[in-house]
Amino acid sequence: MVKRSLRTLPFLVLLSLSSFGLSETRIRSVSEAYWTTRDFSRIPEYFTGKEYRGNQVIARTQDDREGLYFVLELNQALATLPKSCEVFIEVVRSDGPDAKLYKLSIPDETKGRREVLLGITGEDWNSRKIKPVAWRIEIKDVSGKVIASKQSFLWGHGK
Repeated sequence: MVKRSLRTLPFLVLLSLSSFGLSETRIRSVSEAYWTTRDFSRIPEYFTGKEYRGNQVIARTQDDREGLYFVLELNQALATLPKSCEVFIEVVRSDGPDAKLYKLSIPDETKGRREVLLGITGEDWNSRKIKPVAWRIEIKDVSGKVIASKQSFLWGHGK
């Protein structure tokens, strides 16, 4: 009986390590909001002329600041993602029936954060009146392997 218990011990140790220390990357939450350029203005910008991001990690489709932002929170720090990850956002918008695909790169400097602001900005999303109807977000490594994904409730439903 004791020998049998000792044989299962390595299996139990391996099982506990896989459930605690080696967790996979997951997207905990996603929220979206339309933000204007003014929403990003901070006092240091008036002195330096450069955008001040503070501790925020921001990726945008264009240099313009105004647009729709998805706030993505992961279950672990962004720094744990493989280098050169890309985020693919597919959105069905209120101004048309077809999904549009946007590709963004997560910045290398992630400041220890778990949260990233993903902006579809400029001509890509130039009106507050346009709303996201359904969306899917995928984080992929350089080989195209999906690391994490999340989708809205409506994305899973057919047309």
